[in-house]
Amino acid sequence: MTLRARDVHEHMRSVGAWVDWERTCDGFKYGDPDAEVRGIAVGWQSLQSALEEAHERGCNLFITHEPTFYSHMDDDESLRESEPARRKAEYLDRTGMVIYRCHDVWDTFPGIGILDAWSEFLGLGEAIATDRYYHLHQVPSTSAWELAHRIARKVAELGEQNVEFVGTRWQMVSRLAVGTGAITRPRGMVDLGADVLLVTDDGITYWGDGAWLADMGIPYIVVNHMTAEIPGLYKMVEYLREQFPDVPVEFVGPTCSYDLWASERMRDTPIRMRLDSL
Repeated sequence: MTLRARDVHEHMRSVGAWVDWERTCDGFKYGDPDAEVRGIAVGWQSLQSALEEAHERGCNLFITHEPTFYSHMDDDESLRESEPARRKAEYLDRTGMVIYRCHDVWDTFPGIGILDAWSEFLGLGEAIATDRYYHLHQVPSTSAWELAHRIARKVAELGEQNVEFVGTRWQMVSRLAVGTGAITRPRGMVDLGADVLLVTDDGITYWGDGAWLADMGIPYIVVNHMTAEIPGLYKMVEYLREQFPDVPVEFVGPTCSYDLWASERMRDTPIRMRLDSL
């Protein structure tokens, strides 16, 4: 049976009951929705390099989690008229590729969506409290610095070479709040009862959120936005293979937004303690 790009969209509409389909950013961003699908590529973002990789693998439907033309709704005409956008559009016209965005459906898809997959990848177990975009997990009591080390070892599996840590290294913590995307708002995470946060670089401001956390005395760990969402996109690949078994489905594109060049590995910080603190 022929699979059309539109069939994928209709499937997502049927399962994404939590999405406001009149206001969502999800939907077709380029190409013919009635095109016959020869292969599906899933990527964090429809970058030019990812589109070319998908085309080389024989995929003509690209499902992206993030925008194609550099604004959340892909509706900024000044950006769509910019040089890289024009080159991208020309490439899509030439290849006949179709771009579909699946963001709001997959962010909170139960069990295998972006947030749940992130917690599962980190091995955090069941959440003890949840909000729409955050989970709170009980973790074995440890120093915040050791927790950062553990998370760094995990994200290394996804190609991220570092995590950032802000706070007091030796502070003991046991309630970790995690979030993904550009919505890791510290106050909401602390309201869940967290004493340490795992946030993303696109989801926090150091001058605002970071200063608030510093004055609250709550340490936080920062990872790359893309990296935090890759486990959920791997789950999407598995899901689409189950739903559309006659069409190949591949993950394409990078798993971290940057490479790291560090001038030093670690800076020692002297600890000042009063005798009665021992």
